Amino acid sequence: MWRRLLSFTVDTAAIGAVAAAYIVLASSIAGVKGPQPGLTGLDAFVAWLRALHTVLLPGMVLVLVLATVYCAVAAFLWNGRTLGRLLLGLRLVDTHGMAPTPGRAIFRALLAGLSFVLFLGGFWMALFDRRGQTLHDKLTSTFVVQPS
Repeated sequence: MWRRLLSFTVDTAAIGAVAAAYIVLASSIAGVKGPQPGLTGLDAFVAWLRALHTVLLPGMVLVLVLATVYCAVAAFLWNGRTLGRLLLGLRLVDTHGMAPTPGRAIFRALLAGLSFVLFLGGFWMALFDRRGQTLHDKLTSTFVVQPS
């Protein structure tokens, strides 16, 4: 289970890096001005959010689309592996031990988004399932395994 969590962290960091690059680029293009100097702590954070409000919503949509596409494409093009799964020796397979088909991979990625939106509820299921399946794994008959 710890390998899967670490793999998820690596993939999230990769997507987060792209999102951060978008926010920096979009805010410079949009001419976003930083908050007034002298603010600290929560006041500074809220001031930055208010300054970035024009680029944050498109950024959230970008992250959602990017994460879905990344997970789906990696599942069927890279033999069931994302960057995180590759680094940790994990693989996504179907009931036959093969990488999921494109349709199944896309459906799983969309359901993973739903699992994420439900306060990670779909992911928490893996802690209590004897095969370590999340909600989106169960609904698409997929497994994250460590090939021998």
